[in-house]
Amino acid sequence: MYASGSMSTTSLRNRMLAYCAASFGFTLLSSTFSFYYVKVFLNLYHIDEKWFHLAQILYLVWNAVNDPLFAYCQDTSASWLPNTRRELILYTGPLFGLAYLTAWFPWGYSSWLTGLHLIVALCLYDTMFTFIGLALCCLYTEIAITESERIRLTQMSQVAGFVGSFSVTLCEFSSNSLKDFSKFQTTTVFLAFLSAIFMVYAGKHAHTHYDVKKMTAMDEEEDDDCKESADKTSYWRLTWQILTDRNFLSFVITNFFQEFHRTFIISFTVIICDQLISEDDVHPYVRSIFYGSITAIHSLLVIIGAPLVDRLGYFSVIRGNFVWKIVSGLTMAFIGQAHPWLLILFLLADSAYTNLACSFFNLPLSYIADSNMERYNRKHPMSSMIFGTNALVVKPAQSLCPMFIVMVLNMYGYQLLKKGHLTSVDSSQLKEVMFHLACFLPVVMGCLQLLSWSFFMIRLRKAPSHTLDVTL
Repeated sequence: MYASGSMSTTSLRNRMLAYCAASFGFTLLSSTFSFYYVKVFLNLYHIDEKWFHLAQILYLVWNAVNDPLFAYCQDTSASWLPNTRRELILYTGPLFGLAYLTAWFPWGYSSWLTGLHLIVALCLYDTMFTFIGLALCCLYTEIAITESERIRLTQMSQVAGFVGSFSVTLCEFSSNSLKDFSKFQTTTVFLAFLSAIFMVYAGKHAHTHYDVKKMTAMDEEEDDDCKESADKTSYWRLTWQILTDRNFLSFVITNFFQEFHRTFIISFTVIICDQLISEDDVHPYVRSIFYGSITAIHSLLVIIGAPLVDRLGYFSVIRGNFVWKIVSGLTMAFIGQAHPWLLILFLLADSAYTNLACSFFNLPLSYIADSNMERYNRKHPMSSMIFGTNALVVKPAQSLCPMFIVMVLNMYGYQLLKKGHLTSVDSSQLKEVMFHLACFLPVVMGCLQLLSWSFFMIRLRKAPSHTLDVTL
């Protein structure tokens, strides 16, 4: 057994609270960046489509490189990285805020300069996003060990995420939906500063079961043996071990389509609603509340519904989301676009359930990490490699979705619409395409996900068999 001082100086609850502080700071920035960067660069900076696509392609490539690379470095204790997950957050948290701010201050309005600005902003933001995101995912796996602990941590972190996601609402009201861009910029500076404070707090207190600085001398020697074993395993061998896991392949394919759909919701709902729902139908004040709710309401549902998820199992809850997409998308398409309030309810429900399912995606990944540790007889889970390899497959969806949607919209005159050169006939056709995208994209995603998710076999797991008792 661990001695009481060998685990951590803080209780499990305090470590969970520290994790939630990091989740809050992370959500403050990630919610607003994903929600606004496409609209800002398309509608305010007027980036050319070719530069937008180039930036997304480079972003996709950088995503494919940095996630598994940083994951391998974290799991094999690279000398240039801090020793623990919490220290990664401590040192990179403030840098995340600076990277986030890069997008909101234009470098100029020439075509090439705006394109370069988007490339740098996306790649710099994603670098810090990856560092902290991987550390947070691994903290989730290594702070909470059992099924009930992980669901409890999910519930607690969603409270933090729920509050943090109102950063979109704050930006909406402070900037009057980006009409006063200078106030939007001021708000983002405040959000970056607030995020850094919570990241630093988490970096000082979010200890884990495997935190080498909090182990006894015996445990330190044991953990060093584990690190040595991991260091001797090549990156390619570790990646092969992960990619040949049937459960992992099933999960990442499902997650790819989930991220594609989620990116569509976050990045294009505001653009689609601005065209399909007039201010005469829905007051701008209500519209701002709706936009803010898109990133927040799922957290409230997770907080309330976590006990139900614990009872039903995450597998069934996630599968139910795919069925919902198919049924609701077809129903809304049948009803038509002449009912703005029904359309708002559909988009809100689609966003809520999709993001709610995403909130529990760390559970299957954590169990994959546990299974991998047991299968290869490791003393320490290769959490970073599992999450990083997942990101290698999944995060390209964040670039492919905007490229695909912008290409489709521009085929029907969206670029002309921004310049005020679109006829009323063409405008009606563009609105019809937007409506069909909103309805049928979830249907397609749901069908593909139902198929891929059926191959995932880890339905419910207990703590890893070698886990030792802990005195808290």
